[in-house]
Amino acid sequence: MQSLTYKTAVKSFSKYLIAERGYSELTAQEYKYDLNLFATYLEEEFDKEIENTTVDEINQFHLSSFLNDLVLIQDNSPSTRNRKLYSIRSFFKFLMKKDILNDDPSNLIDATKTSTKSEPIYLREKEINSFLQAIKNYDSKNQSRDLAITKVFLYCGLRISELVNLDLEDINYEDNSIKFYGKGNKERYVPLHQEALQAIDKYLPDRNQITPNDKDAEKALFLSNRGNRISQRTIQIMVKKYAKKSGIKNPDRITPHKLRHSFATMVYKTTKDLRIIQELLGHSNISTTQIYTHTDKEQRKDAVNQLPDF
Repeated sequence: MQSLTYKTAVKSFSKYLIAERGYSELTAQEYKYDLNLFATYLEEEFDKEIENTTVDEINQFHLSSFLNDLVLIQDNSPSTRNRKLYSIRSFFKFLMKKDILNDDPSNLIDATKTSTKSEPIYLREKEINSFLQAIKNYDSKNQSRDLAITKVFLYCGLRISELVNLDLEDINYEDNSIKFYGKGNKERYVPLHQEALQAIDKYLPDRNQITPNDKDAEKALFLSNRGNRISQRTIQIMVKKYAKKSGIKNPDRITPHKLRHSFATMVYKTTKDLRIIQELLGHSNISTTQIYTHTDKEQRKDAVNQLPDF
């Protein structure tokens, strides 16, 4: 069984699609794009040196994390996730066919159902308070940073990719807002709630104690202890940690994206205005925003109980 680097295997796969399967160069490029996107994810989220990473080092957890983050973090549709899953499955079937691998790590990963739209998971007010209290109770030098990050999620509704890319200059103290470029390179303007603003202000003295490693880190709002711009993986791990410490039910289901859902749900309950939520979340299509019009069980009970007696 030969050991092959991931990059070399992708090149061989692209040639195989054209020469043996008769695919067009354009179709082969689409497969290659998906596989290169996964390579970037391995580098950024798992610190893999893709030049030296062999195909037998890739496991099911790497694949499922990538595919799930496409939906949970990057806001890709389930159908987009399924298309990338198909590219990955085809790649590993090729490796099995050519006796490069003994096992297929993509074999047990299921496609996402695209016909149903489930209600987003969000935290109720009591759970939010428990989550924030867990941060305050945890003795850590990162406490002010973690609290600021959480409050930016809860009061601004940013995607995790948008939050890690926030720079110090994105904060406008004159009108208490943040302005940045979000998904699709669209400029976003989000008002800063006083709770979020105060949390950032409390964090900044601790941030200034860290020596940035490079020019990018110098301008970044949130830094790691090592002086780098904070990574998405660090934030994901942080959220899971406090969800477990807070005693929230099903803590493994709580992700940074669920904090974004919580923000959207609270705004909808307050305003009942989907257009405002659409603008705040940076959705290009309001149909995406409509999932936040759900009601919880208590609201349903109240609605029924208020019906007149006959």
